[in-house]
Amino acid sequence: MLTLFVTFLKLGAFIFGSGHALANAMQHEIVDKRGWLTAEQFQTGWASGNVLPGPIAPKVVAYVGYQQQGALGAVVATVAYLLPSVGAMTLLAAAFTSEIRGLKAAVRGIKPAVLAVLVDACLSFTGVSIPKGAAVAEHWLPVTVVMSGVVLSIGGMWWLGHASGWGNGMHLLTDMRAVAVFAIAITALVFLRVDTIYVMLGAGVVGLSYLAF
Repeated sequence: MLTLFVTFLKLGAFIFGSGHALANAMQHEIVDKRGWLTAEQFQTGWASGNVLPGPIAPKVVAYVGYQQQGALGAVVATVAYLLPSVGAMTLLAAAFTSEIRGLKAAVRGIKPAVLAVLVDACLSFTGVSIPKGAAVAEHWLPVTVVMSGVVLSIGGMWWLGHASGWGNGMHLLTDMRAVAVFAIAITALVFLRVDTIYVMLGAGVVGLSYLAF
């Protein structure tokens, strides 16, 4: 039970995004690393969660917890997963109210990386496998799919800049740091298989550079 709590506490604290952006990181932890479910069982739980009302991630967490420890496991897993979000949102609300520039800068750095996570999650669920190194040239089709996702995500960066109220909607495209974070995140997640946690933490660190210049 303690392992269940700690695992979902970590997932809740270090996975960024929403909905299907969480799928890849959750599947890696629950299926590949822990072996609690098979890939088919996990995807069945995810598909079942889609047909129920409300955010999908807590429903999948409850599903996994129930599979491991019954009803109590579902409660423990869900509480552990939501605890970091509730705490962080409370702190962020206070931070934005008090205009703490450091947190705002870190979030600004993380936003382009979230778009990269969305691309990676889409590839994971569609079953597209991206090779490493020289093998990329031999598998041009999945690489083309990735690049198409990159183009769509850049469009998402434009929309995100506009929706965030940062003046001109092209802000993120003209901000070289944002473009660099996005490109590095795509490379790290899709081609190098770097853990999502480290990618998001790195993006947050880059975001702090906005405080200096």
